[in-house]
Amino acid sequence: MSKLFSGILVLILFCSCSKDTISPEKIAPEDVKKQLEAYDWIPAFSTSDTKDELYHYKPEDCEKDNNYSFSFGNDFQKLKLQPGKELCGANKETFEQSILDGKSERSFTYDKEKKSIKFADSDQYESYGVLVDGDYLVLTYRNNDPLAFVIPRAYYFKGKSKEKNK
Repeated sequence: MSKLFSGILVLILFCSCSKDTISPEKIAPEDVKKQLEAYDWIPAFSTSDTKDELYHYKPEDCEKDNNYSFSFGNDFQKLKLQPGKELCGANKETFEQSILDGKSERSFTYDKEKKSIKFADSDQYESYGVLVDGDYLVLTYRNNDPLAFVIPRAYYFKGKSKEKNK
């Protein structure tokens, strides 16, 4: 009988561990954190005219005054949205709609090997490659499901320094 209670106690303790904590291998490196946190990110058009296998996303007019920011703490990594004046309708397929799905923020983990982020509660095959070059950010959507025929999609952002905004 005591083994049963001990087993239940261990199970309760195991299951009650906070799911909000991030394992160290899923935390973005300090240099990436600093680059992402330094700016408010505004949707932009691609500056590249290369022909490749990516779909280069063009922001809708209603998205152009949205600000996205990254925030990091000991137990969280989040992408946050500050919506602009013009709201996008639910019938438009926007970055905001595809990533945040009506929320104002979304948690993520970072894969150091692949240099990508994976949003909480997203499909196991989905991730976003992260490329930061100064005040220029590219998030590249990838879906590695062998049964899904999804073209990788690149989202471009121009950074507006937070230091200048203070």
